Amino acid sequence: MPVRSKLHGMISLAAKAGKLQSGETAVRAAIQKKQAVMLLADENASANTKDTMGKLNTAYALPLLYVEDLGALIGKPGRTMVALCDAGFAKAIEKIKDESEHGGVEVE
Repeated sequence: MPVRSKLHGMISLAAKAGKLQSGETAVRAAIQKKQAVMLLADENASANTKDTMGKLNTAYALPLLYVEDLGALIGKPGRTMVALCDAGFAKAIEKIKDESEHGGVEVE
């Protein structure tokens, strides 16, 4: 299965499991409540959205991943920022991301 499909599937599964908060207000609330473990942004988001996510990434030391068609993946077209609120899903997404960067070979 292509890495992109795995990544999209994992994000969709997290959405169905209710482990995502989408939209700027919800993302900020999840961060303040210390629920967010990873930030996701649409790769086609506006410069303002990317700037906001970059600042949140830096200020709160949360991993940030840019994803194609994020809103459609979570069933909310038009959404461009998401907070992932589950460590298990975050770990699975990081593993998929690492596989893509290392050609499917795990690096220790």
